[in-house]
Formats: sequence, structure tokens, C-alpha cells
Amino acid sequence: MVNMLRRFVEERMRKGVVLKRLREQFFKASTKILDFDQFFTNLREDLAKCQSHVVIVSPFLRRETVSRFLSYREVNDALKRRVKIIAVVRPASAKEAEEISEQQECINLLKEKGFKVVEKSKFHFKAVIIDDSIIYVGSINALSIISLYYVPADYMLR
Repeated sequence: MVNMLRRFVEERMRKGVVLKRLREQFFKASTKILDFDQFFTNLREDLAKCQSHVVIVSPFLRRETVSRFLSYREVNDALKRRVKIIAVVRPASAKEAEEISEQQECINLLKEKGFKVVEKSKFHFKAVIIDDSIIYVGSINALSIISLYYVPADYMLR
């Protein structure tokens, strides 16, 4: 009985090491670290293939970035395909945004374009989720970053 238990434990430990290596290799193969330009290039490619929904979590908004994002062919094509695009942002209030009027203007632009806008207080998380199969997580605010302003460099994991 002891030998059988020992063999079971040894086999489990051996498999555990193999599974750990497989997980590590899978993570390396499936994860990309993207800078500002790479992020938007990859995001646009993913938006072109999107079928169902997109959730953009970007607490802060900048007019220039929102306008540029709304002008992307991939965004407009997704909306024509009836892809639901949801933006989770901070509300336009003194405690939540540096530029209250700009934040509100951007919220209005997103709504006018057909986005569902969810206003949530006190968060700093940044992500983009596409069809529950692709996720970008990192330090890039997809709807507020301007490449001239980010120092040190921001990144996203895909």
C-alpha cells in the first residue's frame, strides 16, 4: 500500500512539473507585450474581426483620442455589423476627472456614435475585452492616451 501511494505521489509530482512548464510555454506563446503603436495596430485588427461585443475600460477620456478612435474604419464597420461597444469610464465630475467638460464632451461623442457608456466612479483599471476571447490589460487608457504624453512608456498585454 505504501509503495502504491509513493508511486501515485511521485507520478503526480512529475505531472505537476510538466503541467507547470506547459502553462508557462502557453503563456509565453499566447501573450504579447505591446507598446502604444503596437497596441492600436493589434486592436484595430481585432476590431475588424469582432463579432459580438467590445468592452473598453478607460477611466479618462481625451477629445483627440476619442475622435481618432471613432474615426477608425474598423470601429465604424463593427458598429455597422451591430457589434455592441461598451465604454466604461469615470463620470464627468470634479472628483473623477481632471477636465470635466472634456470628459463630458467625450461621453456625449461616444453615446452619439452608438456606444453604450457606463460611468463608474473611483477606478483606474485599463482593459479592452473583445468577444470574451481577447483581452488587453495594462497601463494604456485606450480612449485618452496621446503618444506624446506618455513617459515612461505605457504597455498592454494581449
